Amino acid sequence: MIGTAFSVLIRLELSSPGVQVLQGDHQLFNVIISAHAFIMIFFMVMPGLVGGFGNYFLPIHCGSPDMANNKKLNLNKWFTSIRNFTYSTNRSQPNKNLNKYTGQYLQNYLAGLIEGDGYISITNQNRVILGITFNIKDRPLAEKFLNILGKGSIVTRSGNSIELRFSSKKTLCNIIELINGKFRTPKIDQLFKLIDWMNKQHSMDIKKLPLNDSSILNDSWLSGFIDADGHFYIRNSLKQIICKFSLEQRMIYPKTNESYNFILNKICLALNVKLHSRIREGQKDSYYIIRVENQNSIKLLIDYLDIYPLLSSKHLDFLCWKIVFNEIINKNHMTVEGRKIVFEQKGQMNDSRIFFNWDHLKNL
Repeated sequence: MIGTAFSVLIRLELSSPGVQVLQGDHQLFNVIISAHAFIMIFFMVMPGLVGGFGNYFLPIHCGSPDMANNKKLNLNKWFTSIRNFTYSTNRSQPNKNLNKYTGQYLQNYLAGLIEGDGYISITNQNRVILGITFNIKDRPLAEKFLNILGKGSIVTRSGNSIELRFSSKKTLCNIIELINGKFRTPKIDQLFKLIDWMNKQHSMDIKKLPLNDSSILNDSWLSGFIDADGHFYIRNSLKQIICKFSLEQRMIYPKTNESYNFILNKICLALNVKLHSRIREGQKDSYYIIRVENQNSIKLLIDYLDIYPLLSSKHLDFLCWKIVFNEIINKNHMTVEGRKIVFEQKGQMNDSRIFFNWDHLKNL
């Protein structure tokens, strides 16, 4: 207010030629000019820029929360929203690895795969790790996902498995964007914790979308879940040849004590089978088991996997399994030629497989 008053006096004095309001006191005029400059610079501009805007912009540079209790004055929040909007706009034009085949398919498939064989962990050092476990023979698939999703690493684990891990902020944002709203099991608890961590640590505003309640057979989620926990096998004896499929999952999600019964029953209804259980006496976990054995249910499963194919080496097992089932449907399986086909296909499945063809990953 004082600086503005001095400015008004200066402008009044200069408004016309000759002496005005200061009555010819040129020394007073020079003092008013100097006082106006000192007041405006040192008592307004510098406190405003350094103390005021510095309070807003420094946290933006540091990536830390600012003015958390006042959303209207929280410039960090506004700039983060603009940045996220720009990022989303850029994501609407996917990178070269995310073609049309990997759009909705990849989103739902990845959600199912993570819910089956993945985990999201926040360490004691406040570091996030999103990991997906693969059989060591599925390393080409893990490398493909690493190429598609962004910065990460593949770690060899004890036993016959590897783990694909992601910790980069940008990659985690990519994955959240893909799978948010696609989860179907109690494991969504881990996704929500990841979103909360991202919102807090990076001042983001990612919304937590609820469980996907759409039809099981209308997207690729079940394909990802099968690649994690499913198993194709053939029972071959002198009296009968039967194609079977099983999917096994623990009964209770331990972190929230929620049951998997709802989602597994939904899968059973879609495939027209019953849900079984396996109680392990003296063991920590008991399991639900989905068994597909009757021909009508197998046809439903084959029709589904023809539309939403598997991506791991189980895709190759499925193709062998499907060939044997067609022999059964055509009633050729008990003939000499039919048994030969069954024997050959079974000898290429699961642990017996020594040759792997990954051509089905070329479309990713």
